[in-house]
Amino acid sequence: MNNDLSKLMKQAYNQPETGLSADIWRVIEVKQAEGLKIKSLSYGFIGILSLGGFVLMSVSIVKQLSTSGFFQYFSLAFSDGSLISVYWKEYLLSLSDSLPVASLGVTFFLLFSMLVSIKKSIEQYKNKLLIS
Repeated sequence: MNNDLSKLMKQAYNQPETGLSADIWRVIEVKQAEGLKIKSLSYGFIGILSLGGFVLMSVSIVKQLSTSGFFQYFSLAFSDGSLISVYWKEYLLSLSDSLPVASLGVTFFLLFSMLVSIKKSIEQYKNKLLIS
């Protein structure tokens, strides 16, 4: 009798509860869906912030380029090409000196972060469609 009882207990111990594996799988799916939703919202938020910053920095760069005289130096290449062929070193130095490098760097960073966040948002949306 003791042998039968120990065999029965061992079998009961190894048998999963009814529906336990389905419940565990459902919890895993819910956690994955929540994670995807949080990631998607965060990437979207970063993308919107980057887009706003990119627009503001683009307006700022145009103002800085016009006040520094970059457009005047650049238009000189089209109006008097022979003068530039003689003084090309001075022309390039004046052109590079009037370029707002820091603002361009920030603008390119914002553009890069906006494109990466859009790409990641699309990936998260595709993952959400595959899981659903």
